[in-house]
Amino acid sequence: MIQSKVGSDFLEAVVERVAEKLLPQIIESLNSKLVTQKDITMDPEEVARYIGVSKDTIYKMCADGSIPHLKVGAANSRKKKYLFSSLSIDKWRKEQEEVNYTKKGTVVV
Repeated sequence: MIQSKVGSDFLEAVVERVAEKLLPQIIESLNSKLVTQKDITMDPEEVARYIGVSKDTIYKMCADGSIPHLKVGAANSRKKKYLFSSLSIDKWRKEQEEVNYTKKGTVVV
């Protein structure tokens, strides 16, 4: 039983080391593919559908600055239009995944 635990711990350590080495390369590869994608401008309804939330949630996220967006309209306009870049939203989603995911027992620096 002890030998099995030692083998399991060793295997887990090897997997973690391999992941540490490969993860930056995988992220870089994925990021470079994002750059080659076509940038599409979306309105609040489209971006809400794209990320799977309500349009009201998108407006709240714009108000608190938690989602990348453009606000367009005349300087004194009461009803400005919000626009979103698909590339910016994709990049933001990846960043959110990294921020919100931590492996059990690891310390986020």
